[in-house]
Order: sequence, then structure tokens, then C-alpha cells
Amino acid sequence: MFLAVPLSGMEVAQAASVPAGCATIHHAAQTSATGVTLDHVTVSAGGASLQASRQTLSGPDNGSAQDLADAASVVLLSALVGRHESACSNWLENEGRLAEQQLEAGRKLAIAWKNVNVRRNTLNIRSDTAQLALATTGTTATATLSLSGVTTAGVNAPSLLPSDARANFSLPVSELAALMASTGGKAKQLPAVHVTINSLTAQRDTVTLSGNGRATLTGEHDSASASGHLEIQDISGLVDRARQDSQMKVAAALILARVVSHRSGNANTWDTTWEGGVLTVNGVPLPLH
Repeated sequence: MFLAVPLSGMEVAQAASVPAGCATIHHAAQTSATGVTLDHVTVSAGGASLQASRQTLSGPDNGSAQDLADAASVVLLSALVGRHESACSNWLENEGRLAEQQLEAGRKLAIAWKNVNVRRNTLNIRSDTAQLALATTGTTATATLSLSGVTTAGVNAPSLLPSDARANFSLPVSELAALMASTGGKAKQLPAVHVTINSLTAQRDTVTLSGNGRATLTGEHDSASASGHLEIQDISGLVDRARQDSQMKVAAALILARVVSHRSGNANTWDTTWEGGVLTVNGVPLPLH
């Protein structure tokens, strides 16, 4: 068990192995002065799994690199398939504290996966690469997550899903642990996490979705809130893809969304808010209860 970099006036978190009830992880590890390289990565969690030919993590001190890499893989798997396991909550929060301490010590964390293959039941997601970079500016953590060469099978509308996606977001560095715990775990009471989405882009051929906004995540549907701006280039192409996948309800919803959108050239835009269980689009409230 290793200690993270000591910080004045702060309790130092300790790295710990992944709990058996959370996930099982196998790989071949090579550590260096700059981080860790993991080959033949396999993460099994309940009915879900993640495989990658290689994973690298650079930036942290040697004592915490492999544990942070394992936690990152569990979070990535959870984010892609929507799996949450209560046995992961405390462990992910602890690893998140380690990451916070590394960032507050001035370190930058960079994680990359190659040839990712994620499965859950009939769902299969493949990605040539996945990358996550974390840094700090003052008390704010900035993060960039990107996936490229994505193919998806086992869903009703594969043509609607992007082949490339990139998100740049920020949050208070002190809330990173809570974000990791809420993504992969299932705590009964989660502290609020305040996320600013600086930019979000998802693309497939001529269709591009982009946006930005803010969200307060609480772990509870009705108490969460969000606001943002969304733009779609070539929504007609997206409608055609929905029809191609025989998703007529989705196609009808996209046509209705286009009617209430603002138009600028080949782009349709929407300003949205979510608060108190009510979605408001371009000033029109749409209660969903």
C-alpha cells in the first residue's frame, strides 16, 4: 500500500486494491519514473466487461499510478454502459482523493486506452482510442475526454451514435472524488457535484452535435439541475439515419425538435434548462412527470 504525495494540512489518502465486489482487473504492468503501462487489460464487473490492448497513465507519483489507472478503467466502463455498483463507491472515492492530491500538488494526469472493447449483455462498444487528461487551474480541475473510431452494436439505432466524441469540462478539484464515486458507485447520499461543460462535440459523417452548459449533479433525478446550449449540424441527415434504423418515433421527435429550434445556416440550436423535474426548451416548459 502506497502513500500519495504529502500535502500540508491535508489528510493523505492511501491507495488500495479494487474491492472484489466492485470489479476484477487483470493486466501486465510496467512501471516507470513517469507512470505506468498496462498491457492486455481486462476489467470484469457483474455482467459488464472492458478490454484494452494497452493502457497508459502518466503524471502521478509511482506509488499511486497503477491504482489510479485501475480506478479510471472502472469509471470508463461504468460511464459507457451505465453500470453502478455500491461496492465501488468507497474505493472510487478514495482513489478520487488520491487524484485530487496529485492535481493539487501540481501534477497533470494523462490516461489513454488503445483498442477498447466494452460489452454488457448485447451491447458492444469498440473504440480505437480513449483518452482522459486532468489538470488544475487554481482550485478548479479541468478535464478533456475523447473517444475516436467508435463503433456500436447491440442497440436499436447504431446509425444515430457518434464515431468520434470529445468533451472538455471543469469542476472544483475538491469534487473530483465525488464525481468518480457517483459515476461508478451507488452511494445512498451523494454530495452535489458542480460541472461546467466548456465544450462537447460528437460527430458521425456530416452530422455534428455540439454544446456547452452547466450542471449540478446530486444523484437524485428531481434535485439535479442543468442549463446549456445545444447545436446540431445537418439534423436532416440525423432524421434520415433514424428512419434507416426504423426508429420512426425518434425521427418524429427530431422533426418536432427542429420545429421549435432556432435556425442558423445548416445548424439548428436549442437553449435548454432542467430544474425541478421540468425541461424547458427555448423558453417552452415541458413537464416530464
